[in-house]
Parts: sequence; structure tokens; C-alpha cells
Amino acid sequence: MNRERRRAVPLAGLAAFALVPAVVLAGVWQYADANVPPPTTTTTTTIPAEPAPELATDLLSLRRHPTPLAERVAAAASDAAFAERIGRVTDDVDDRSCLRIVDRDGVVLELGADGALIPASNQKLFVAAVALDVLGADHRYRTELQSPRPFDGTVAGDVYLVGGGDPVLRTEGVPDPLRYPAFNTTSLDLLADRLLTLGITTIDGDIVGDGSRYDDEFRAPSWGDDITNIDGGPYDALLVNDGLVENGNYGLDPSRSAARVFTDLLIARGITITGAAANAARPADADLTTLAFVESEPLTEILVEMLHTSDNNTAEMMVKEIGFVATGVGTRQAGLDVMRSTIEGWGIPLDGVEFHDGSGLSRSNRTSCTALTSLLADAPVGDRLRSLLPVAGRDGTLSPQLLGTEAEGRLRAKTGTLTDVKALTGTQPGADRREVDFSLVLNGPDVDAPAVYDPIWRRLVALIDEHPIVVEPEPDRFAPTTAEEAAPVS
Repeated sequence: MNRERRRAVPLAGLAAFALVPAVVLAGVWQYADANVPPPTTTTTTTIPAEPAPELATDLLSLRRHPTPLAERVAAAASDAAFAERIGRVTDDVDDRSCLRIVDRDGVVLELGADGALIPASNQKLFVAAVALDVLGADHRYRTELQSPRPFDGTVAGDVYLVGGGDPVLRTEGVPDPLRYPAFNTTSLDLLADRLLTLGITTIDGDIVGDGSRYDDEFRAPSWGDDITNIDGGPYDALLVNDGLVENGNYGLDPSRSAARVFTDLLIARGITITGAAANAARPADADLTTLAFVESEPLTEILVEMLHTSDNNTAEMMVKEIGFVATGVGTRQAGLDVMRSTIEGWGIPLDGVEFHDGSGLSRSNRTSCTALTSLLADAPVGDRLRSLLPVAGRDGTLSPQLLGTEAEGRLRAKTGTLTDVKALTGTQPGADRREVDFSLVLNGPDVDAPAVYDPIWRRLVALIDEHPIVVEPEPDRFAPTTAEEAAPVS
């Protein structure tokens, strides 16, 4: 009994001890609850959205996605607008002619582009491109004076005027009779002055012109009888004033004519010459020294002269120089062979292309608009070649052309003209200011008449000026229609 009481007492104590904190916590909760602010009530009113108009457009209609549709329609409109403008040009380009236009994205237009046609002076583009590659932009032509070593102001023997192929060697006071006179020329007077500076007073021998760097073919054999000395030839590795001697006459042998001209320059400076003007190659066993020399402008300046004035002699001599530098043989055929192999090495197609000269005076030449445009667009020298071309309304043969058109001051191109042949190959910025290369070669009766070719040229440059034609998409035009919009108007 006593033991049970001893157990009951601790249990009751513990229960009382646990009750105390519970009472305290209940008091704290009541106190905290009494200080909580009463809850507030927020009322939100949701305005229902306007019901979407009922669409009349079928669920599967393309109008449910107007942007792609608008883009397709805009692209079709662009193509249609360009096709309409193309027609303005191509309607006058028949199957005897060719046209090709390329931009940086590829071919824009081709019409008979692979046909083999007479290129006239567009032939010079092939010469210029290969010359840049084979001769190099810094190449200079050198004309030398060689003789036995002078003693006490006297040269005991012949003085050789050695031609280095300079096509623009000229003397002061001799007017160039061509419509577009040569420029960037080399002065032969300067060479005479240098001989005087050396103290030479007497030449006890002949003045011998040496044109042996090239062969003695003085004009291309395929030139017709209508090609006169005003047009081209005779030319050789030594050529002064295009072979003009006096009173508008041309000598038969260019190196002999040059010796005559130089003899006159020396006599005019008081130098005594006991012999006469002659022409021959220097003897292989001769002990000669170089007295003086003159050099031309760099090749790029010579090419500018050739391309701006369409200088035929320069082109023919450059072909031989290409052959001489590349193979050691200064002939037309050697140069033409190097031209073909070089261009083919660039991957430019030459199917049907025939090279018979460098000037384009030969009517046997054949080329294509594909080959011509590829020279500008694809050849490694294309960018340099473009920069050398004359500008429409400004330079050389293009100075009187395309005045007042989109091309004036902007188009760079090489012209080409023969009877019943008219060609224009070059480049012009398009509507997006990117360069657009083109070639238009017309063959046919009277195409070289301004009344025939000029309207075609003008439409061509206008077409390029507008290229690419971009019609902006108009998605709103193709948005789905509502039932209200589709309902008939009463």
C-alpha cells in the first residue's frame, strides 16, 4: 500500500509540472491573436475579352500563314519585273550575238553566251589579263644603246639602238595622228640627251636599229587588206612613233625607221655621225657595252594606254613579249599559245575560242561572252583588270559613249568595233552597289552603227542599274478575312 502511494505522488507532480508551460503558451497565443489586424477583402472584376471575329478563310488556306505567302508573291513579282526589263534588251540580241551578265552570286542572264563570235577589240582583254600574270604589273620595257666602249668622246664603230618591245616609244614634236593618241609614253629624246651627257661628240659608224627580240612578222597574216598602217603595223621589238617617219608615211621596217628617227635626234644635238641609219641584230661575238637606256612606265600604265585608246600595235607587241618572256620566243604564235594555256589554267572555258592576233583586228578571232565575263569574274587578275578599264563618258574610246545614262562615270568597260561587229565587256555597280560583270558582243549587219547598238547599250546599263529588283513582301494583303469582311455588300 505504501509502495503504491509513493508511485502515485510522482506521477501527479509530473502532470502538474507539464501543465504549467501549456497554460503559458496558451496565454501567449491569445495575446498574439489579439494583435493580428483583421483580414481585408479584395474584389477582382474580370472583363471578358471581345470575342474573336469569325474567320471566313478556310482553316487549311495559305492565308492562315500570310508571311510565307507574301514572300512568295513578292519573289514572283521581282522575277516578273526583271523578266520584263530583260525583254527590253534581249529582244534586239539575235542568234548571231551573245549576252551574259553575272553578279557575285552567279549568272544573272545568259543569251547565246557560249557562241563563238568575232570580238573585235575585246580581244585585248585576253592580252591584258595574261600580260598581268606572265609579265607582272611592275614589268618595264627597256630600250638600250650599245656600242664599243667610247674613247675621248668618240664611238669607234656602230651604235645599236636595241628594242625591248616598248610599244609607246615616241619623240617630242611628232603628233600622234590617231583619234585617241597614245599616252603614258616613253621619251626617245631622253635617250639622245643621255648620250650627249656622256660627252659623246662623234659616232664613227652607223646607227643600227635592232629589233631582233621579236621575229620579223610585222603584221598579223589574217588581217584583211582593209587594215591600214593607221590601224596597226608594221611593228617590231623596236618601234618609234608607231613606225611613222615623215609626212604621214610609215617605214616598211620598224627598226630601220626607228634608227632614222634616232639619227635625226643625235644630229639635232650636234653629234657627228659618219655612217647612216641601218637595221640589223647585234653580232653575237661583238664586244659591246651599254651606253644608256630608257625604261617605260610600269606595265599597268601601258595596259591603261592600250585599253583606253584601244592601241592595236601595243596589243600585238605585248603578245610577242608574252611569248618572249614565257618561252624565249618572241613570236605571235608563241604569245598566243601562252595566252591560251594560261587562261585554261585559270579554269576559264575556251570552247570555240580562237586567237589569231592580240588587237582584235583579225576577223578570224572567235570568242564567247562566257569567256569574256569569266576573265573579269573568275580570273585571278580580274580585279586588277577591271581597275584598268576606261570609264563611260570619261576615258578614251568610252569618252563619247553612254553620256547621260546610269553608266556615265560608273561603268568600266572595253569597247570593240569592226565593220558589222560591236562589243562591250566590263563592269557596273547594280542597285545594291555590288559590281555586275557583263559582256555583250553583237555580230550582224550594221550593228556597229550608233543607231543600232546605242539603244541596246542604254537598255543594258539600265537593266544592270536596277539589278537586283526587290519587291518587298506585304503580309497584310494576305491576312485571313473575317466573316464580316467576306459578307457581300448589300
